[in-house]
Amino acid sequence: MTFTYYSVNDALNKHHPNLSGYWTTLDWDEHKASATYMMEDGGPDEIATVDRQGKVQCSQRLLDEMDAIG
Repeated sequence: MTFTYYSVNDALNKHHPNLSGYWTTLDWDEHKASATYMMEDGGPDEIATVDRQGKVQCSQRLLDEMDAIG
């Protein structure tokens, strides 16, 4: 997968629809893309990563917050 704004957002959306719309920063290098999310509870930011195969990794805390958004 070539990292672009669109390809990373597509991978995030496939993992959870809200992951593609609520990040605050999006960046990538030759190995992975990272999306940072500000958490509503005021705790530390969470980061979701996307690898070259389009596989997304993120915490359960982040997924729970994305579920709560609806």
